[in-house]
Amino acid sequence: MNKNEIIRKWGYEIDKLPFRDIEIYEDEETSVENRFSGVSIKLNPVELAIYDVLMGAYNLHLAIFKDSPEISKEMYADFNLGKNWFIENNPDAYFTLID
Repeated sequence: MNKNEIIRKWGYEIDKLPFRDIEIYEDEETSVENRFSGVSIKLNPVELAIYDVLMGAYNLHLAIFKDSPEISKEMYADFNLGKNWFIENNPDAYFTLID
C-alpha cells in the first residue's frame, strides 16, 4: 500500500495534513508514551508520522536556538502546525503526548 492509500484508509486527505514529505508505515496502530508522564496512547500510522515530525521539529528547535535563531523559529512553526493538527484531529493524543 502506498502513502496516499494509507492516508485515505485512515480517513485523512493528503492536502489537509500539516506536512507533505512524511514517512508513513503500514502498521495498524502504535502505542506512544509521553516521555514525562509515562502515559501512552495508540496512534494510527498517519498520526504517528505527524507526531514524529512535530517532535523532531521541537527537539531541533531547542538544540539550535542559540546558534541558528531563524531556523529555530521555522522548526517551532512546524511544531505548531503539527500540534494544531492534533488539536483538531485527535485531541486525546494532543493532551496525552503534546500538551
